[in-house]
Amino acid sequence: MKTVYSLTIMAFAFLLTACEQTPTQEALQENEYRYEAITLEEEIHVLTKYASNTLMSIRLADLAVQQAQNEKVKALAEKMSADHRQLYEELKVLADNYNMALPAELSEEKKETINTLKGKDGTAFDKMYLASVVSYHEAFEDSMENVMEGTEYEQLITLARAIDSHNYVHLNRAKTLMMEMDS
Repeated sequence: MKTVYSLTIMAFAFLLTACEQTPTQEALQENEYRYEAITLEEEIHVLTKYASNTLMSIRLADLAVQQAQNEKVKALAEKMSADHRQLYEELKVLADNYNMALPAELSEEKKETINTLKGKDGTAFDKMYLASVVSYHEAFEDSMENVMEGTEYEQLITLARAIDSHNYVHLNRAKTLMMEMDS
C-alpha cells in the first residue's frame, strides 16, 4: 500500500512540474499559498489577474501609439499607456505592502495577441486594438466594485476606485471610437 501511495505522490508531483504555468498562474499560486487563511484571498486573486491585464494593456497601448492610423485611437492609446503605468505602479506599492506576488511577464497567449496585432495595419489595426481594449476592460467591469464592497482594507478600496474609474473611461471611449469607425 505504501508503494502505491508513494508512486501516486511521485506521479502527481511529476505532473505538476511537467505542466507549464503562465506567469499569472504562478503569481496566483504564490498568493494563494501566502494568503491561504486570511480574508484578502479573493481581493488578491482579482488584483493579480488585473496586474496581468494591466501589463497587457500597457504593451498594447504602446504598440497603438506607434502604429495607430486614427489620431483619436492614438490619443486613447497614449492616455491608456500613462494611466495603466500609473495604476501598475500603485498596484506594485500595494503588492509590496501585502507581500503579494505579481506576474513578472505576459503569458504566451497574450504575447501571441500582441504579435497578431503587430501584423495588422491601418484601419484593421485600429479596430483590432479597440476590440482588445473593450475585451480586456469588460473583463474587469464589475470586479473592482466587488473588491470595494467586500474589503475592509482602505488601501485596496482606494486602488479599486482608481482602477474602476479609469476602466469606465477607457471602456466607454473605446466603444465610442468603435462606433465612429463603423459608421
